[in-house]
Amino acid sequence: MQIHQSLLGVIHVAEASIIDDRSEQIAAHIRTRLHDYCLSIRETQSEMRLTFDHAHAIMTRADDSLNIRLEARDLAMFCGVKMILQLAISSVISRPQEALVWRAPALLDLYERSRRQTENFVEEP
Repeated sequence: MQIHQSLLGVIHVAEASIIDDRSEQIAAHIRTRLHDYCLSIRETQSEMRLTFDHAHAIMTRADDSLNIRLEARDLAMFCGVKMILQLAISSVISRPQEALVWRAPALLDLYERSRRQTENFVEEP
C-alpha cells in the first residue's frame, strides 16, 4: 500500500495483478459478485471502473492478466474494498494466495494519478 497526498486529502493506493489467461471471465465474475456493493460500474473495451463510496477499483484486462488498482480516501474504506475484491477473486481462481499480490504503484505515475483523482472524488459539503 502506498499513501500519498492529493488536493482532496490522503489517498490510499495499491495495485495487484492476476496472471491468468481467463482475464475476461475473472473480470465478469468480479463485476457480478460486487454489483450490490458498487455505486456504479463503468466498462470500456479494456477497462472496468467499480465505484464505491469514497473508493474505486480500476481493472484493466490484458491477454494473460488482469491488473487491479484500488484507490480510497480513508483506510477503513480501502481495507473494506480490498477485502471484498479478494473474496470475489478467491472464489474464481484456484490459488489466490499465489496469484494475487498487492503492491504499491510505481512512483513515476503518482503525480498523474493524483491529478486524475481530483476529478473522480467530489468533496462533500
